[in-house]
Amino acid sequence: MISEREDAFVAEVGEPGESVDATAQRVLARYQAEIVEGLSAAVDLLPAEVTGPSRYHLGLEPGARPGKALRPTLTMLIAAGLGGSSEWARTLGVAVQLIHDFSLVHDDIVDEDLSRRGQAALWVRDGMATALNTGDALLTAAFLVISRSGIPPAVSQLAADTLGAATLEMVGGQQSDISATGQPPADISNYLRMVELKTGALMGAATAMGAVASDATLEVVAACEHFGRTLGIAFQLRDDTLGVFGDSQTTGKPVGNDLLRRKQGLPFLLALNCKGELGSTARSWLSPDGLSEATLRDAVAMLRDGGVAERCEGLTTTWTERALGAAAKLPLAAPFAAEVEGLCRWLGDRWS
Repeated sequence: MISEREDAFVAEVGEPGESVDATAQRVLARYQAEIVEGLSAAVDLLPAEVTGPSRYHLGLEPGARPGKALRPTLTMLIAAGLGGSSEWARTLGVAVQLIHDFSLVHDDIVDEDLSRRGQAALWVRDGMATALNTGDALLTAAFLVISRSGIPPAVSQLAADTLGAATLEMVGGQQSDISATGQPPADISNYLRMVELKTGALMGAATAMGAVASDATLEVVAACEHFGRTLGIAFQLRDDTLGVFGDSQTTGKPVGNDLLRRKQGLPFLLALNCKGELGSTARSWLSPDGLSEATLRDAVAMLRDGGVAERCEGLTTTWTERALGAAAKLPLAAPFAAEVEGLCRWLGDRWS
């Protein structure tokens, strides 16, 4: 049995009455060192020419502000709840994180975002060509991490198939997002489908990897994937909301850039589909000269006064509750099930 392995997880119980935020921070911190160790080892697989840029982007340099490592944390947390191998889970979680970071390198270029995690985006620091090349290296390394891990072939093949399929879905979702920029308002159902592909697919792969690392049945793997995919939608809804109504010092990313780029994230899309003055004004922002840095603050205030922020929060809550419902059906050990619930609730209400 996987649960009897020497490298199996050990349950950890939080303090009585622990807040959702405290639970999330405790869980994220628990796996941080292992994930950083795994990422550092993965960088050693890369050509020397892109080692420096990769370490910079991954937040491995001294004093860097690391990312949340949410996806590999979910992999390790689900594996823990299913009695899986911590070694296998770390390996598969690191592979997921490498795919995520590959996508972030490219996303920053596409979105023309100047910063990431509180520092200059890689393409800003080292140029677009180096950033693209580095992203390609991270993508490739993800699958090398799996194939060279020593995980049994049947397990590693399922892991590679799961991650590869999710990566292709993510690319398709990103292209849909690119194609919608500056176009007439999309239907909310089309937006949600794009979000499911762009963000939900990889989050689903992360949670599925936890089941794969536990040598679980395909039914359990599928249930874990469904949970993560649903959580990924809630996560992206919150991310879109923070992109307009958040604080750049807290998020580590520029706020309002989606509006300036006419990108149809959730707040902009809701405004575009409004009737009356708010809708007509928002639709005027679709023109290349419709919104500028000088008018951005007033635009955000108009969206907030028009109830857009409140509607964003409502939709995020709806999808968070759906994710919690999916999580409740997973056969997780009680302490880990409670932590999954806490992490879900925090993600739906976070400010970073």
